[in-house]
Amino acid sequence: MYQHLTRACSLLLLLVALAGCANRVVTSGPAQAVATSAPAPSSAPVASPIPTLPPTDTPAPTLAPPTATPEPPTATPEPPTATPEPITGALALPRGSVTERPYAVMLDNHPDAYPQSGLNGAAIVFEALAEFGITRYMAVFVPGVSPELSEIGPVRSARPYYVEWAKGLRAVYSHAGGSPEGLLLAETAIEIINNDALRGVSGPYFRRSGARLAPHNLYTDSADIAAFAASRGVETPDLSEIGFILKPEAPADQRPASQRLSYFFIYREAYVGWSYDPASNDYLYFRGSRPHVDQRTGAQIQFKNLVVMEVPEAPIPGDPKGRIEQQVLGEGKARIFRDGTMIEATWRKDAGFAQLRFYAADGSEVPMNPGPVWIAAIPSMDNLTVEGGL
Repeated sequence: MYQHLTRACSLLLLLVALAGCANRVVTSGPAQAVATSAPAPSSAPVASPIPTLPPTDTPAPTLAPPTATPEPPTATPEPPTATPEPITGALALPRGSVTERPYAVMLDNHPDAYPQSGLNGAAIVFEALAEFGITRYMAVFVPGVSPELSEIGPVRSARPYYVEWAKGLRAVYSHAGGSPEGLLLAETAIEIINNDALRGVSGPYFRRSGARLAPHNLYTDSADIAAFAASRGVETPDLSEIGFILKPEAPADQRPASQRLSYFFIYREAYVGWSYDPASNDYLYFRGSRPHVDQRTGAQIQFKNLVVMEVPEAPIPGDPKGRIEQQVLGEGKARIFRDGTMIEATWRKDAGFAQLRFYAADGSEVPMNPGPVWIAAIPSMDNLTVEGGL
């Protein structure tokens, strides 16, 4: 055992010595060379060198192919909203369509003035008391909507409550004189153009008919009113709020077979009647039991929409002619008739420059059928009778 250890130590010393000789540098003259001494042969076994493995390349990381940035989802375009077709009809007055001042004309309703001329061409007619149970009309003609009429009348006098309604329409207000309160309001109201046949420059725009007795024989026409308005040189105001909200008429199969209504102002025997015609969807006007016709055409007066509104009235204290006053600013009860139906409503006129409007129980404005609107202001809803309809 000892001999084996001694031999192993000798072999180790030999290897160390050979390594030292291999690294020694020998200088010979000026030039230098590097000499490597070869190991002396030896009978001792030499350890086999450790094999060197070729370097292994570190594999490059495998990159996933670039993923394209997804396009944002394309929103499905909304189909274009079709612009609803405007609702139109003969003498219809959709809000926002008025471009020229309406013509509001006071019409006589005394028995000696019947029949009147022009009512069938009006877009709106107001019917209210004057005095002694006699009513008066204010017919509203709209340029571009109403036909050109060659005869409108007989023309009568102003009352303050009619002037208030005309103010809401920014109208050319045509009349022949009036009550002191009516004249004062018509002459000072900045909303209207006052066209008084009995005063100032208005005379040439009216004429008397020899077929009737005064004062029930004064007439005008569309051309004369337009000429008078042009002569005043007054700028056209904003008219965008004038008119009504409209709805389509009820289909024929949804209309009742009949509906009748009547009302009176002071005297029950002096009543007005309206009869619904489902075929035309119109209401036909009667004076008592007789058809109320237009003098110019001979046709019975007919309207698409009827409004009956309750307006309290009272005599003017000390007035020698028994004139009355009516509270047309504020609000009150109304009933609207269209398509053979009756709608409970509220009328409202908040200020002198505001148009009279009508509202349902839920606060929404009641739309009208496309056609003319007749508005009757009676002292009490107890004076109204309705038969049939929906």
